[in-house]
Amino acid sequence: MKILALALAVVFFIIAVLYLLGILQIGAAHGGRHVSHGILFLVLGILSLVWVRFQSNASTPRVR
Repeated sequence: MKILALALAVVFFIIAVLYLLGILQIGAAHGGRHVSHGILFLVLGILSLVWVRFQSNASTPRVR
């Protein structure tokens, strides 16, 4: 699961950059930059990195 979360984070960040540069136009009503789409994918990338962090905490055993 950790690899999947990391891969999703990378993909989301790449899509965010493409939207912010105006290169990607999927699902957009008009041409040009789509800042809101870029911000959405940036947030999804950050949430995926949070998921990676929680996965790394779950795999380490606790010492009592």
